[in-house]
Amino acid sequence: MKKITRMILFLFVFLFMLGKLLSEEKEFEIISPIEVLMTLTVTATKTPRYLKDTPVETSLITKEDIGSSNAKNVSELLKIIPGFSIFGENVPGSSAYTSRFRGFDFDKGYGLVLIDGERVLGGGMGEYGISVNQIPPEMIQQVEVVKGPFSALYGSDAVSGVLNIITKPISEKPLFSFGCGYGYPHMSKINLFYSRKIDKVGFLITTQRETSERGRYGASKDDFEGEYYLSKLTYDFKDNIKFSLRMNFDDLKWNYQIDKKYGFSPSLEFTFSDLSTLKLSGYFHRLYMDSFSPGYTRRTGDITYYQTETRYTRYFGKRHLFTSGIEYLQRDIDANFAKESDLWASFYLQDEMNVKPFDIVVGGRYDYCSIYGTEFNPKVSTMWNISDKTKLRASVGRAFKTPTIRQLYVFFKHGNWWNKPNPDLDPEISWGYQIDLEQMFSEKVLTSISLFRNDVEDIIVAVDTGEKIDGVPVRSWKNFQKAYTQGVETSLRANIFKSFSLNLGYTYLDTKNEILQKELPYSPHHIANIGFNYQIAKLGASFGWNTYYSSEQYIDEQNTKKINSYSISNLKITKDITSQLSFSVEIDNIFDSDYGQPDKDWLERVIFGKLDVKF
Repeated sequence: MKKITRMILFLFVFLFMLGKLLSEEKEFEIISPIEVLMTLTVTATKTPRYLKDTPVETSLITKEDIGSSNAKNVSELLKIIPGFSIFGENVPGSSAYTSRFRGFDFDKGYGLVLIDGERVLGGGMGEYGISVNQIPPEMIQQVEVVKGPFSALYGSDAVSGVLNIITKPISEKPLFSFGCGYGYPHMSKINLFYSRKIDKVGFLITTQRETSERGRYGASKDDFEGEYYLSKLTYDFKDNIKFSLRMNFDDLKWNYQIDKKYGFSPSLEFTFSDLSTLKLSGYFHRLYMDSFSPGYTRRTGDITYYQTETRYTRYFGKRHLFTSGIEYLQRDIDANFAKESDLWASFYLQDEMNVKPFDIVVGGRYDYCSIYGTEFNPKVSTMWNISDKTKLRASVGRAFKTPTIRQLYVFFKHGNWWNKPNPDLDPEISWGYQIDLEQMFSEKVLTSISLFRNDVEDIIVAVDTGEKIDGVPVRSWKNFQKAYTQGVETSLRANIFKSFSLNLGYTYLDTKNEILQKELPYSPHHIANIGFNYQIAKLGASFGWNTYYSSEQYIDEQNTKKINSYSISNLKITKDITSQLSFSVEIDNIFDSDYGQPDKDWLERVIFGKLDVKF
């Protein structure tokens, strides 16, 4: 490791001196809080809105945040968002299966994960969960996190919030970029990006290959290889008719797991003279999974989504913007553990009202499922524009979560117990409440504080059936428990001066399983994050620092096992050699944190060097 460290540092010094000879002084720009608020978002209402005008509490990770971060997966990016508790290593191939938001587990379906507004599959614990780590950060334009229950627009699983990963757009001018990086312990990345528009046609092609020697669940060694391919095509038939097509293929391999994902997403959008819009879209998403861990029954086969959506948006007068939509979703399972087909039909309606000084959003969604019957989920959100710099948001909504595929269909041996599915499970039901105060102190300082509470009932838990197979106990699933999570989140984003930015976040979290009278696992009471970025224009260099802190937390439902408090600090130094060429050194886990578990083989300090070229 010392040799690699010296080699990377020598290369950095060499490129630094080369840059002094080749580059002109560059005027760096750090994105300001006001620029963040002026970023367009789409997730909260399914209509384009500037972040500052969104009545629903939404957090944003910008492209500048991504560029200055050490993140090698999405879960690492999410650490800057108050409310997220991330327990996992910053490496390619990590599933981050304990990524929680406001006390609820994303990997088990309590948070909805989207890519460009579409549901995704895989990346988590096989057929059990959906990981937040769906694609590499290098392919991402921005990440939108809508907080609170959101089944009123998105249906099942949007209990704690919605995570929408927005991929990079087609560029107006021809753009080619290439990046490669290597670190110790063995970790590598190489990516290509090409995009341009020719008259009415636009296209984008990007691919990435990455490797690491770390396990997908952390604190273990593995051999991960991942390849990601993403392409986009657009065609403007007329000024008011636009066609788009998105295709992707991911091939991910670990020692005992293979995931192959295919996606195909066409859409056609019409804009009429009264500014109303009609969008016809659909997508095909297929996951091929082969999981064959020792001591576990091998699970292999396909899970496929077929979805179509028709969405119409229209202004009525000067105060109302109505959005209505119809969705159809078919989920097919063709695997060695089940051959099933679920059908969903949904209708949603939303009214965005402007009654100065209030912006109000009222909506609801009706879902019919061939397995569970019907669900209706309403939501009301309001924003009081107290002044240009002060906004107060509040919302209340209902959400539901359907059982996972493992809970419904999969009979298999899980180490020292057997998993027996229960096809008669009911959805879990949640009500969520939140209030958020946002305050601008000039254009350089943005602060917010949020209070929230979520109540969930009919939670599905594993129960011992009393049966045994070859002496191994059998567990099944039952709607049994109820729980609540509540807390406070605060954040601050500031430009102390032109070339120095600061990002602070803190969460106080209180959770309880109301049946067991115990805290929910992996739910620390205190989570904090501090990050800054300092750019020196004369040197063509930037320095970024981030520290994430988590207090002690239980890791089992009975609260008999816990991990200690811990913190992890990362440093990134970037040097622009020319206007097209840059080099960075990233040092992760600088102080060799043991993640609160000194008895486990967590990854220690990592040094990663990366070269980026843009034309």
